[in-house]
Amino acid sequence: MNNTEELEELLNQGYRYALALCKSKEDAYDLVQDSYLKIIESNAPLVLFYLFKTIKSKFIDGTRKNSVQKKWFIRRNPAATVQQPAVVEPLLEKALNELPLNQREILFLSVVQGYTAKEIGELLEMPRGTVLSTLKRTKDKLRIQLTENEYKS
Repeated sequence: MNNTEELEELLNQGYRYALALCKSKEDAYDLVQDSYLKIIESNAPLVLFYLFKTIKSKFIDGTRKNSVQKKWFIRRNPAATVQQPAVVEPLLEKALNELPLNQREILFLSVVQGYTAKEIGELLEMPRGTVLSTLKRTKDKLRIQLTENEYKS
């Protein structure tokens, strides 16, 4: 793998994380671009963990500035340069979109990115136990919602 492919994969992962935070393809793309520029300008290391922290910081800044929650996560037509995410069933997509931001974020980092509770805690600056309990409550909530919707169909 060459540097261009590694950079593209890093930015794709950053895009998926940004999409998980802000619910809008365009906003996620802008968030990754702004974060990438900030990292380059500050001569900081361009590694996934630091990219995620920068994206999260920029997202919080933007949310405070605009005081409007952004749109996020799984959409079927991301920007052409980004790999297509797996198609998600409409009920699952609806259930994910109804989760509070902190639950979506922890679930994304755990399930999609494969981070451990300790790593998520370090990234989000929260205790490991809080990450674990939030993750369990989130999974239980999704399981209940999806089971209830299955019986309604």
